Amino acid sequence: MAGTRGAMHASTRGVILALVSAASFGAAGPFSKAVLVSGALSPYQLAQFRITGAAVVLLIFVGLGRLRRGRDSYRWTRADAGLVIAYGALGFVGVQICYFIAIDRLPVGVALLLEYISVVLVAVYAALVQHRAQPRAVWIGVALSIAGLVVLTEPWDGFRLDAIGALAGAGAAVGCAAYFLLGESGAARVPALELTAFGAGVGAVVLALALPLWSFPYSALGHSARFAGHASPVWLLLCVVVLVGTVLAYAFGMTALQYLASPSATVIATLEILVGAVVAWAFLAEHLSGAEIAGGVVILIGVVVVAESARLQVPNVGVRVGGVPTTDVVGGKQRR
Repeated sequence: MAGTRGAMHASTRGVILALVSAASFGAAGPFSKAVLVSGALSPYQLAQFRITGAAVVLLIFVGLGRLRRGRDSYRWTRADAGLVIAYGALGFVGVQICYFIAIDRLPVGVALLLEYISVVLVAVYAALVQHRAQPRAVWIGVALSIAGLVVLTEPWDGFRLDAIGALAGAGAAVGCAAYFLLGESGAARVPALELTAFGAGVGAVVLALALPLWSFPYSALGHSARFAGHASPVWLLLCVVVLVGTVLAYAFGMTALQYLASPSATVIATLEILVGAVVAWAFLAEHLSGAEIAGGVVILIGVVVVAESARLQVPNVGVRVGGVPTTDVVGGKQRR
C-alpha cells in the first residue's frame, strides 16, 4: 500500500511538472511575438538566441552541480550520447525551424494544428510500436485536444494549400513527437537537467553551423519592443523567453517524463496554446473570439481528464532514486 501511495505521489509530481512546463512555454510565447513584431530579430535569429542562451545557462548549472558533487554520479554511454544528439537536433532545433517555415507559408492556425498532430503520433507510437496499452482517458484527451485546437486555431480562416508549408508542419509534428518520446527514453537513463542541458548544447551547435554567431545582430538587443502597452528593452523580453520559455519549460518537461508517460505529457502540453492566448490577451491586447474561448475550454477539459487519470496511475517510466534510474517494465520488456 505504501509503495502504491508513493507511486501515486510520483505521478502527481509528474502532472504538476508537466503543467508548469506547458504554462512556461505558453506564457513566454507573447514575449517572443513582441520581439518578432518589433523587427529586432528574425524568427531564425530568435530561435538561435533562445536555444544558445538556454544552453549556456543550463550547462553552467550542470557544471556547478558536478563541482558540488566532486565527481560524476552518472556515467555516460555511447547510446546515451546518440540519444542526446537526436533529442537536441529534433526536440530543440527541428521543431522550431519547421514551425517557423510553416507559419511563413501557412496561416498560423494551420501550422499550429499540424504541429500538435504530435499528440496523436505519440499515443499511436506508444500503443503500436512500444506495445504500451493506453488508458481510455488518454484517447479521450487526445480527441478533445485535437477538437479544441481545431476550434481555437480556426485553420479554415485564410486557408491556402502550400506543399512546402505542409511538409514543414508535418516536420514540426514529428520533431515535437520526438521531443516527448526521446525525452521519455532519456529521462529514464540520464539526469533530466543534464539531458536538457546537453540537448540544448547540441541545438546551439547545429544552429551555429547554419547561422554563424559573429553574424548575429547583437546591437538589436538594445532596441525596444512594444509589450503591455509600454516600450520594453528587447534584451529583457528575451531573458523571459530564455529563462522561462526555454530553461524552465524544458527542464520541468524532461523531469516530468521521469514520472509521466509521454502520451499523457503530450496532451497536457497542449495547454501551452491556451496559456499563450490568455497571456497575449492580457499583455498584447489580442482579442479572444467566442470560438477561441470555446476551443480553449475543450482543450482544458482534455488536459484535466488526462491529468487526473495520470495522477491516479502508477508511473510506467523509470523514476530516479538518488540519480539512478530504477528498473521498470514497459510493454513486457525490462529496462534499466
